[in-house]
Amino acid sequence: MRARSAVLRLCVVVSSLLLAACGGGGGSSAMPAANLAPQPGNGAGSGAPASVAFTIQIPSASSSGSKRRPRYVSAGTKSASVTYGTNRQVVDCTTTCSLQMTVLPGTVTFNVGLYDASAGGGNLLASGTTTTTIVPGQQNSVNITFAGVVASIALLFGAGSVAAGTPASVPVTVTAKDAAGYTIVGSDPYGTPIALSVDGSGAASLSTSSVSSPSSAVSLNYNGSSNVSALHVSASVPGTNVAAQSPALAVQAQAPPAGSVPTHVTTYYYYGINGTNASIPASWMAAHADYVEDDGDQVAHASAFKAAGGKYAVSYTDPAYVPYCFAPFSGPQATCQGQVGKLVTDESAWFHGSDGTRTRRYVDAHFGYQEVLNPASAAAQDAYRKTTQAILANGPIDYFFADDAGGVYIGSDGTEMTGWFWGFNAPGTEITTDADFIVANKKMLAAAAKPVVLNGSTPYTMLPSYNGAWLDSPNVMAQNFEGCFSDDNGAVAGPHNNRWVYQSNALLATYAHRTNAVCMMYANPTPANRVYEMASWWITYDERYSIAAPYTSYPLKDGFTVVPEYDVVPRQPLTSPSGDVSSMRSASGAYVREFAACYQAGAPLGPCAAVVNASSSTESMPILSGRYTSSLVLDDASEYTGGKANWTGTIPTSLAPQTALVLR
Repeated sequence: MRARSAVLRLCVVVSSLLLAACGGGGGSSAMPAANLAPQPGNGAGSGAPASVAFTIQIPSASSSGSKRRPRYVSAGTKSASVTYGTNRQVVDCTTTCSLQMTVLPGTVTFNVGLYDASAGGGNLLASGTTTTTIVPGQQNSVNITFAGVVASIALLFGAGSVAAGTPASVPVTVTAKDAAGYTIVGSDPYGTPIALSVDGSGAASLSTSSVSSPSSAVSLNYNGSSNVSALHVSASVPGTNVAAQSPALAVQAQAPPAGSVPTHVTTYYYYGINGTNASIPASWMAAHADYVEDDGDQVAHASAFKAAGGKYAVSYTDPAYVPYCFAPFSGPQATCQGQVGKLVTDESAWFHGSDGTRTRRYVDAHFGYQEVLNPASAAAQDAYRKTTQAILANGPIDYFFADDAGGVYIGSDGTEMTGWFWGFNAPGTEITTDADFIVANKKMLAAAAKPVVLNGSTPYTMLPSYNGAWLDSPNVMAQNFEGCFSDDNGAVAGPHNNRWVYQSNALLATYAHRTNAVCMMYANPTPANRVYEMASWWITYDERYSIAAPYTSYPLKDGFTVVPEYDVVPRQPLTSPSGDVSSMRSASGAYVREFAACYQAGAPLGPCAAVVNASSSTESMPILSGRYTSSLVLDDASEYTGGKANWTGTIPTSLAPQTALVLR
């Protein structure tokens, strides 16, 4: 909405007999202020009451900004109040505010307030005070200046970035709005000046720290320091709670030497396991993936990947729940032929219910039942050790994926049945406390012949279990999050069960342990969902620890999962979350993260940004620090079959529920 300035006219008529009309006067913008204009009365004495006609013209919200006048009245004005002495009178407004009052001649102080609701209610938009002497029998002229009351502030830099090492002065536009959402314009002072500050570790200063009126000029002066990646300017109104957008100006570092920027972010793809991406040549895979995961047997694809120069090979293991188990479930005839289970030599390796039989849950006719390994058992630890050693004998594996090994023992209702034994016939009797389970599971994970990628977390918060008790172990390389930024039905994560926020904070909690976090995305891989999950991941992205694992189990239409959007590498974030993703939420409601330098397949793109609406309602496009011209558009095909990530999209003014943009 665009505010309009207007001329305030008050006509004061001093008369003991009748009220004269307020003259139109033409409303010239050259008028220095609003007028209280008493007209000569009919026989009024020096002590006779004076009748006052009070009129304010309310500007139209659609008026042209080119016709702004130097005095401010909000187009959102719905009522006005006039106070003098102990009297207060209120009038509702349409295109004008008109009020009659009786005032004794002499020195009078008028306090006028404009409001965004009827009957002097709602929010104060502007106020003015003047003291004047009302003289009967002659025309009086009184000036009133309205001061806009600031309710929100937006800052905008006159440049998208400055070059590191080169001093520069950048204009800063300060836009203040009243509580009705109209921009406060004109040259008159705000009700309270706006305070400004800059945080750039001494790399910049402001031309002024106080903005007294809409016409005040501000500039940010950068001294050329190369020790910062961004300069942050904050605005506030002392003594009030004002919504203020605090942008950051990117300090653009010198371009890195050719070849020093990775051609993609750190990626993790299935390669061979469940047949995923199995037909892609190993040399092509080595150029597009940092980690590949193969099955838990011959690991032929992982071996070929390593032979082609691939970085890290991962093999699947199941140290918690073992499949291919069939009746009977007790005694010497009990058998379980799953990966680890077939190497078990002692019954103590299993959890048992109070009836003495192994705890179990039915999967299907092929997998039979799953049974639960007891991590406190030396026999179970030995079976897991032998399993990983056997895989290593088949190929050059760097890490093992420890499926389901990162959950909690006691669940949300205080029982094991909503924790480790969810879906099973009974809880195990061998371990009864979280404390004992933490110690036992740490020993189980340490039995692996190589460090593990820990799969599983606290189910009701998604946070690493037990405050990350296992993440600091030397044998845990990463925390994996299955269904990262997606739900169990192939949709992207949003406000339901607070899933998007929980996932973001779980990633941050993992980084706090200086541990890698694998974001394994499971949403239906439509182009829109892919942009949403990518942008969501960027909001908390940490180049040191973030690993993208897109669509491991849900290939695109062409049957592959290697996608082109992760060739875009964001660097030099202007802001980073401070332990909780809420710090990245903008005034519009959308989450925002901007980066000073971005690359695609190693080529520079300039600044880029991620904007995510994780809510169930439409959000307006937030004000961004950078100047972006296009958004990312994805082909509905994998990178292996020629799918592209193009910058051909427009930038809308709003975001639909659970949608996102990546901008450059």
